Amino acid sequence: MKVRTFVGIKIPQELSSKIFKFSSEKLKNIKGKIKLVEEQNLHITLLFLGEIEQNKISEIIDELKKIKHERFSIKIKGLGFFPSHELPRVIWLGSESPQITNLYDKIKNKLKIFVQKDDSKSFVSHITIARVKSHISPAETKKLLDENGQLEFGEFEVKEFHLFESKLTPHGPIYKIIESFKLE
Repeated sequence: MKVRTFVGIKIPQELSSKIFKFSSEKLKNIKGKIKLVEEQNLHITLLFLGEIEQNKISEIIDELKKIKHERFSIKIKGLGFFPSHELPRVIWLGSESPQITNLYDKIKNKLKIFVQKDDSKSFVSHITIARVKSHISPAETKKLLDENGQLEFGEFEVKEFHLFESKLTPHGPIYKIIESFKLE
């Protein structure tokens, strides 16, 4: 049996409430179909592993336990689009921290044998707040960028990261923490 997995950082409840309130209010009037990420599902993906054989999960946990990294702060700031604001598929908030890239590098190095596709794109730390299901006009996305591109949402200390299971359902994904890993 396979389990859909990723390594990530959970957003603290107070901050995730603030982010969800923002996305609910700012994105509700967009002409086009978008799906907001539910408040309880807001997170920063460090490494997407995809479908992993159940019997490999303990090996992944063992590798992640070997990672040594100090706690650090992340600032949530600015709004953006993947792949671009002209043809957006994802709407996200930036998560700024030099240490997060270092943690990502350590995780990717430890789990390289488990990663199914070579993701040679550079790591962009972010929180996905919505997925775009139909075309949004570039004028609307530019307006969103102009108004919210530098907006600050707050800062939080990262004390741990998690191995998540992601179950896809007709109502959206359900994330469950498989294991947590404390930072020093």
